[in-house]
Amino acid sequence: MIQTLLSNEKVLKLIRAKSRAGAEALYDQYAVVLRFAIFRIAGETDNTDIILEKAICKIWDSADLYNEHELPLLAWMLGIAKGLAKEYCIVPL
Repeated sequence: MIQTLLSNEKVLKLIRAKSRAGAEALYDQYAVVLRFAIFRIAGETDNTDIILEKAICKIWDSADLYNEHELPLLAWMLGIAKGLAKEYCIVPL
């Protein structure tokens, strides 16, 4: 089955609406790249998926703070994921 990717704007709108479709799109469209960014910083640890989960939750919770005029959506998401991965390297979960 071929899955249609949603635009960043549509994903952001769904996340901000706190809809199930937004949660699914966030995970389906961005989890792989976010996990890879986390892996590049924290390495392959048992906590990589926990850091990813925390990043997705933080993205979900702070979507209203995102300003699309400042930087692209993926760059904002990667900033959150990388920040959490760096925190893990300093203070393990």
